[in-house]
Amino acid sequence: MPAEIKKTVISYDEMKKQMDNELSAFISSGNETEYIEMPKYFFEKGICRISFNIPGFNEVSVFNILQIMKNHIENIRIHTMDPGYYAFQALNSNLFKTEDILDNIKIEIFGITANHKVEISKKANFTQEEVNLAIEIFRYFHNKEDIDAVSELKKLGASVYIENNSLSWNYIAGYEDVKRKIRESVILPLQNPDVYDSIAKLTRQKFESNRPKAILFEGSPGVGKTTIARIIAGEVKIPLVYLPIESIMSKWYGQSAKNLSEIFDYCEELGSCILFLDEIDSLAGSRDQNMFEATRRILSVLLRRLDGIESVTNTITIGATNRKNDLDTALISRFDQTIFFPLPNQNERSAIFSNYARHLSQSDLDAIGLLSDGLSGRNIKDICEYSERRWARKIIIKKEEVSVPPADYYKYSVNLWLGKNNIES
Repeated sequence: MPAEIKKTVISYDEMKKQMDNELSAFISSGNETEYIEMPKYFFEKGICRISFNIPGFNEVSVFNILQIMKNHIENIRIHTMDPGYYAFQALNSNLFKTEDILDNIKIEIFGITANHKVEISKKANFTQEEVNLAIEIFRYFHNKEDIDAVSELKKLGASVYIENNSLSWNYIAGYEDVKRKIRESVILPLQNPDVYDSIAKLTRQKFESNRPKAILFEGSPGVGKTTIARIIAGEVKIPLVYLPIESIMSKWYGQSAKNLSEIFDYCEELGSCILFLDEIDSLAGSRDQNMFEATRRILSVLLRRLDGIESVTNTITIGATNRKNDLDTALISRFDQTIFFPLPNQNERSAIFSNYARHLSQSDLDAIGLLSDGLSGRNIKDICEYSERRWARKIIIKKEEVSVPPADYYKYSVNLWLGKNNIES
């Protein structure tokens, strides 16, 4: 659109006509099942104002609106950024002139009460470009497809798994007590939310959901905490968002906490998901220890989002740690349940070896299971891979036919691991 048209002032009646035509067509072309109310228009005491309700907003929404505004307004400043109220004010084209700056267009986002709304106001009438901005803001808040939450999560360093049941409980050998607790505390509530909500409505004076919002997985590295989270997501058919701690850390003050908050916001945009926070003790250590301010801010975000005024409603958070004692006590209290993952016993170790060395006899598997006391499932996988690489090198050097490694190769690798606590490729 040519610059002269963008700056053309539109009459109040023409502004209303354009807005109604554009937004009526937008609403009728969508697949929304909920009623969407059209904007209201006012011209009082020389101030032109557009007001419309929105389904809700979060920090991510506010940031996106600011980006939209920058596409339509040359110069803009943040007027107010308080919880529940955000305001942005257009500046003069000449930044060194501040006369009548408050006459420029102003965008306000309200969310202090349950009725969230946007107000766009300006002294006198809007320009064509400002009308276009109002239309785009309305569309943004009423078009869920505008935000690609999966892409934004990936930009923030998270991995998103949309499971197709490629992993099943049979993939995890043993751990029957752990599996039972997970089915009871996580899977049943996700698959039968109406039953849990109905009970809460019958028992509580004021309804609150009794379904778990946060579960803590405790156990040594390599015992299957992440794998089981993927199995849960596949069984209940919701996305799993895996967040390694290093992905949100930033050298800029306050950015790490902001990144974590945005992760929670985008998880909510997915509708329903599992957020897996790996090594959560590195994100939120005890406040009794000497804590950097950045870590304190991250802990504050976790406390608010897990159980506070900003708590998430559609996301189940799973935290994983092998150092529960290092966690802040207030954070531990936010988790509905802690599930402990022990190291596998002898029979479980034999079963894990059978997953990676199915050609071995049961007697060989039992012997290796007995030999490998103290090893985790991940250790066993590494040992089997190392044994296969050693065997492959032998075949290549001696130019033999391809075959499977014998049991002695696995026993050697176990002894090597237990002796050095690591194996080299």
